[in-house]
Amino acid sequence: MEPRFVSKPAIKLAGHMIKTTDTAGENSKTIPAFWGAYLSDGRMEKLHKEPFLKAHAEYGACFPVDQDTGEFEYVIGVEVIEGAAVPAGYHVCELPAATYAVFSTPPSDDEHFTQNIQGTWVYIFNEWFPSSGYEYAPGCVDFELYDERCMSDTGKVVDIFIPVVKKEG
Repeated sequence: MEPRFVSKPAIKLAGHMIKTTDTAGENSKTIPAFWGAYLSDGRMEKLHKEPFLKAHAEYGACFPVDQDTGEFEYVIGVEVIEGAAVPAGYHVCELPAATYAVFSTPPSDDEHFTQNIQGTWVYIFNEWFPSSGYEYAPGCVDFELYDERCMSDTGKVVDIFIPVVKKEG
């Protein structure tokens, strides 16, 4: 599973946020539960009807860990049209400009979708990073991009964007 590399400018998102931690794998429970609630409680439909929406692709973004609390913000959001107003009630944030290693998850059905996403994350950090010649870009944000390729019942694919810089030395 080799990534492709892309550089992206800063991206403004609007959506919904939770705080979680990776202590004892908590984020591997809270983030899927957050997605489940978002998909079933009407927030997704409301967000996708907003006039500030640039495209229907959704971002699942992990912001850097707060060193004092050990928590990080996880945002489900959509890209905002430049200059568009975002009503109160939405969490607004920005993904900083970065170069990304982009990994595509194996195609899957609904039953194995979350498992394949989490398995790709494990591969990235446990196998790819140690031998890649790259390291995680400090102060940046990683994200999953949910576009039209994950809207069917089978063959779902998600891209995982990891901000990277070349290792020194």
